[in-house]
Amino acid sequence: MDERSTKHQIEILKVLSDANEPIGSTRIVEALAAMGVSMNGRTVRFHLQRMDEDGLTDKISRRMGRIITEKGKRELESAEIVQRMRFVVSRIDSMCYDMSFDITKGSGSVVLNFSLVNASRIDQAMDEIERAFDAGLGMGRLVMARGPGEAVGPERVPEGMIGIGTVCNVTINGILLKMGIPVTSRYGCLLRMEGREPLYFTQLVEYTGITVDPLDMFIKAGMTSVHAVARGGAGVVGASFREIPANAGRSFDAVHKRIERAGMAGVLAVGKPNQPLFNVPVDEGTIGIAVVGGLNPVAAAHETGCATSNTALHSLVDFSELRDYHELRDLVKNL
Repeated sequence: MDERSTKHQIEILKVLSDANEPIGSTRIVEALAAMGVSMNGRTVRFHLQRMDEDGLTDKISRRMGRIITEKGKRELESAEIVQRMRFVVSRIDSMCYDMSFDITKGSGSVVLNFSLVNASRIDQAMDEIERAFDAGLGMGRLVMARGPGEAVGPERVPEGMIGIGTVCNVTINGILLKMGIPVTSRYGCLLRMEGREPLYFTQLVEYTGITVDPLDMFIKAGMTSVHAVARGGAGVVGASFREIPANAGRSFDAVHKRIERAGMAGVLAVGKPNQPLFNVPVDEGTIGIAVVGGLNPVAAAHETGCATSNTALHSLVDFSELRDYHELRDLVKNL
């Protein structure tokens, strides 16, 4: 079956699953239209007949219509899992395309991570956040703070909470893309560090095979130890692994210096053409790059008992709204 027919069948199965009762083709067409899907009755009946034969649907009667079978539910669940698995990598690509930051002008929008911290623990959280930034474990040095009721992207900060925004390392992808340097995001990682020196990756999660941001997952699972590394000890921090074409190496060096001057330094290490970086192989004709995780400073707070709710790739924010992390306490005080 071609991809279009499969897509149509999944859409019909979704309607039947939501209905929780037998329905006919007329109601299916109406429900599809409400979902923004245009499909006429003849096409719906054709697919229903095929799905009856495959055991995905069951015709109760000509008058009552059809229901989804257990096999159909499994088929629908499988399709939805595949769709969700594409979320992170497609989100990265779309936000890189949509961000407008111009490194030559120092203006435009960048990609923001957004975290919520209980207001009663914000002083303790800021201690850890500042220490992590001091140790160079954040994505540069820029942050934002928002108080209850203030809007950030698609949501408002709840009562009793403080919102902390940090630059997402995907911003580097967007800047490089706009400078003509293609970037491939390969893995979300945990990077072992000792004495603030990167040593090797301990965990690698492919972006194409996960439904949530890897660093957010690592934080929730208690797998990071940013606070220990920030104090000069050994531990693991969030990072990501990217690849660029080997012949773009010199151009990357020049752009990276501009990124650092803009306050968004985040590159931990750059490999050599066709050579592994921290024991991770690269594709032929590429260079590996290890980039610090933008949520690391908030992870440090989370590790020390300040529960956080984090959303990577949260939204786009104008660069002018960001401030140096040394101003964070004043920003929070004035909320």
